Amino acid sequence: MGPCAGGAVYSPAMTDFTMMVENSSYMFVTGPEVVKTVTNEEVTSEVLGGARTHTRTSGVAHLSALNDLEALMKMRSLVSFLPSSNREPPPTRHTEDPRNRADEALETMVPQDPNVPYDMGERDPLRTACAHLLTRILCMT
Repeated sequence: MGPCAGGAVYSPAMTDFTMMVENSSYMFVTGPEVVKTVTNEEVTSEVLGGARTHTRTSGVAHLSALNDLEALMKMRSLVSFLPSSNREPPPTRHTEDPRNRADEALETMVPQDPNVPYDMGERDPLRTACAHLLTRILCMT
């Protein structure tokens, strides 16, 4: 919610979840004016560091919303999965998904050898699975 520029952009990039609002949230080290001065290239704040850029291209943001209210509701849903304190267990929810369900595709998504690279691109099964899981979590309430 709102712009974030300069050194302040490093903080959201290191958080567990970053939410951005379409057409009002921006994250970039230097803005469009500096890009124009240095490269003579015109770019909008949205293209340079908007919600779409960071949720679909850079991966810095995890969730986006159409407006502030939707962002707050999504964050409320996400926080509802946390315990009320460090002394409480996390909340539990009923699910129809059986505990013993196996999906063999999960075993091959990440290579066994940590030195083998793998693609986390938009068509990658691991990224798709993570996005699906996050969407299901946020839509359960």
